[in-house]
Parts: sequence; structure tokens; C-alpha cells
Amino acid sequence: MFRVVIADDEITIRNGLKKLIESYDLDLHIIAAVEDGREAIEAIKEYRPEIILMDINMPFVNGLDVIAQARQIDKDSKIIIISGYDQFEYAQKALEFGVFCYLLKPIDYRSLKGIMEKAMEDYSNRIWEKSILKEAETTQVSSKDIGNLVIQYLKENFSKNYLSLKIVAEKFFVSQSYLTRIVKQKTELSFTDYLNKLRIHMAIKLLMDKEKTYTMKEISDMVGYNSQHYFSRAFKNYTGVSPNQYRNEKNINL
Repeated sequence: MFRVVIADDEITIRNGLKKLIESYDLDLHIIAAVEDGREAIEAIKEYRPEIILMDINMPFVNGLDVIAQARQIDKDSKIIIISGYDQFEYAQKALEFGVFCYLLKPIDYRSLKGIMEKAMEDYSNRIWEKSILKEAETTQVSSKDIGNLVIQYLKENFSKNYLSLKIVAEKFFVSQSYLTRIVKQKTELSFTDYLNKLRIHMAIKLLMDKEKTYTMKEISDMVGYNSQHYFSRAFKNYTGVSPNQYRNEKNINL
């Protein structure tokens, strides 16, 4: 559950944001909706929200001061600034404090859901990265060691058709972006390309099996593809020919 604090001195905007966010099918909970900077600081201290939506110009304590104190409480929280058109440069200054993004009034409510989803994703990725770095410090597991473990896991499990970047990232408690970088460093290929490489190499061995002639459907299932059509397309992209052509050509040359 992601905790959200809304801070805006305009009750219409404050209530409108609260109602809109609560209507989303997202793991979000509005824990406070406050009307000035002083209340915003108190709410942030008490609830330590993962996401903060805040007007840049509020009574008692201005937005920049709230951001500065929020950063002392949680450097990873995602702060979304709400600004009037005449305060655009002020909002730009706020970006230097590491806010996630700014919304100009009047707010484009149609895009807000996507912004909230991205904030949730960025926060989760950051926490995963910090978690794995902390684990590395305590267990002496380096990124190189993690990379070796990931590659070994893929070699042993590529035939599972449910395997995905998300699933492997969750297994090793890293973010998807971090896992992508690790695989790229180890193989010079993207996660998907490396997974396809493992599957196609095994498919080639099965195609050339002299003891049993497997059907394309059987090979597709055995190497981890959800459909024969996708297997054939991936095979041709990798080798330049279809699986049937590859088998026939190799048999002719034998």
C-alpha cells in the first residue's frame, strides 16, 4: 500500500484529487489531505508517505521549505508539485530539490493516473535497489556475483514459459531496470534476447536429434514458448530460416 499526502490550500482541488485518486484501481491510500505547509510537514513526519502531491505556494510554510524538510524525512519519497502558470519558474526551481514532476493548474486529470503509476514504479525500483545494495554490503554479494547467479538461473530455467523480466527481478529482489543492466553487462544482450538465445540453441539441439523427430509444437513447448507461432518467428529472427527449413537443410548436408 502506497501512502499519499495531498497538500493544497484550495479545497476544491484538494477534495478533487482525493476523490480522483481513490477512484483508481491502484494500491494507493490517501492518509492526509491538508491545506497549508505547516500541516503538510506534520503529516509527512507522522505518516512518512511514499507519494506527496503538493501545491508549491501555500500559507505559513512555502513549498520549497516543505520539500526540504520532506527530503530530510525520506529522500526516496515521490513529490509531485502542483503549480499555477504564473509560478512556473518557481516550480522549475523545485525540480532541483529532486521532486518527481510538476503539474500545472488546471490539472490534466486524464494523465494523473499514469503519473501516479510511474511514481509508484519508481519508488518500488528505488527501494529494491537499496535493498539489494544493503544485502550486498552485509553478505559481500557484488553485482558481479548477482549477475552470475541470474545467468545460471536463466540457463537452468529458460524452458519455463512463464519466465519474465518481472518474475526474475522479484526472485533476486532487484528492480527490473537493475536486472536489465546486469544481464546486458554479462551477455551484451537484453534480457529478452538472451532468453531467446538460450531457447533457440536448445531448439536447434532438439531439431537435430537423431533418435527422435520432435514436432514443432513439442519443441516449442519444451524450450519455453507459449505458442508454436511465436517460436517459429523467434527462431527465424535468430537464424534467418524457419525451424522446418533449418532441419531440412541440415539433414541434406549430413
